[in-house]
Amino acid sequence: MKPKTQKPQGKPNKKPTHSKAKATQWQKPNFKQKHKAKPKTDKPNKPEIRQMIRQQKASKAEAERQQVRAEKEARIKAYKKQRLEKTKAISKRTQRGQPLMKDRLQLLLKQIEEMKQR
Repeated sequence: MKPKTQKPQGKPNKKPTHSKAKATQWQKPNFKQKHKAKPKTDKPNKPEIRQMIRQQKASKAEAERQQVRAEKEARIKAYKKQRLEKTKAISKRTQRGQPLMKDRLQLLLKQIEEMKQR
């Protein structure tokens, strides 16, 4: 009796894996260039576009902040001016140190007129 030959382990009909690095007998060689060199244009690329967009947004935000700051400063200035007028009117005194009622009454009248307008 003949000794049995040992069968190889694994799948006997398995084809070799196709890798991009090697061309095997089952794979046709590909001579076409997949990535053709495109002609250079002056068009900005994506990172440059993103950076330009970021700069535009930042400039818009800065303009808004400056506008808000200017409005706030204008309101503060108007309030300080109004407060100064009120303080001057209230602090006026006669030679003997008595408060002047004329200016105080005018201030009260002005406040009442403002309340009516609202």
